[in-house]
Amino acid sequence: MSALPSFDQRRVRERFNRAAESYDRHAAVQHEIGRRLDERFGWLKLEPARILDLGTGTGQMVRAMRERYPKADVIGVDLAEAMLRRLPRRRWWSLHRQGVVADMHALPFVGGSMDAVVSNFAVQWSDRPAALFAEVARVMSSGAPFAFTTLGPDSLVEVRRAWAAVDPSPHVHQFLDMHDLGDALVGAMLADPVMDRETVTVTYPTVDALLSDLRGVGVGNTQSGRSRGMTGAQAWRRFREALAEQAVDGQIPLTYEIVYGLAWGTGVSPVPQEAHGMVGG
Repeated sequence: MSALPSFDQRRVRERFNRAAESYDRHAAVQHEIGRRLDERFGWLKLEPARILDLGTGTGQMVRAMRERYPKADVIGVDLAEAMLRRLPRRRWWSLHRQGVVADMHALPFVGGSMDAVVSNFAVQWSDRPAALFAEVARVMSSGAPFAFTTLGPDSLVEVRRAWAAVDPSPHVHQFLDMHDLGDALVGAMLADPVMDRETVTVTYPTVDALLSDLRGVGVGNTQSGRSRGMTGAQAWRRFREALAEQAVDGQIPLTYEIVYGLAWGTGVSPVPQEAHGMVGG
């Protein structure tokens, strides 16, 4: 598996904190894929007591898991505290939202404490997927499922192509293919990984509408090697023109390669079983 460019985690956190209020208005793709991910749990015979939603955002999968498993304790983890403030309350009369601010590479839970782990559109924000999956394996009980979605390398190709016509420096994140992700699951001592993919294409009438959706869900260049200067007006104009030139019948496409993964906890992990700190309330 080739090394991924590192992310500026402070920048990632800032972007998602800013996007918390707008996220749900722009996250049609994320919500639809989350719905499809939830449907896959219908194939599994589970009675989980404790479920972790990794990279929970505004809590779509928390809601889905609570509806599917009403007796389960569902905990959302996210790097952005503003996202967690939008989680649903555990009970209508309670102020408790059951969210924990944490880096998904260092989860504050004891080993073997989760009966299922779910993650929708979060794994692509890891520049160390082997470490991430090892940490997931650590907190999972033996036989627990880890079901996730992430983006494959054909995602956002239109944006990548438009920037390549303007500036050779990186502007769009790299995404691993499903085979590399499957290898990382095996390396994390998770069992029987199953990977599959589908392509979803969304179309927009204008460049502004496309970019508004991307900004609204927190997408932006957070690679540590990104240019630190402001993008000049001329380069930005050329980028927008290159994006508009890809329109078909007046609609600008935006491609998502959706990768689905499923693997099972074995009760062992490449990392020690101790938690990284205490769980917040």
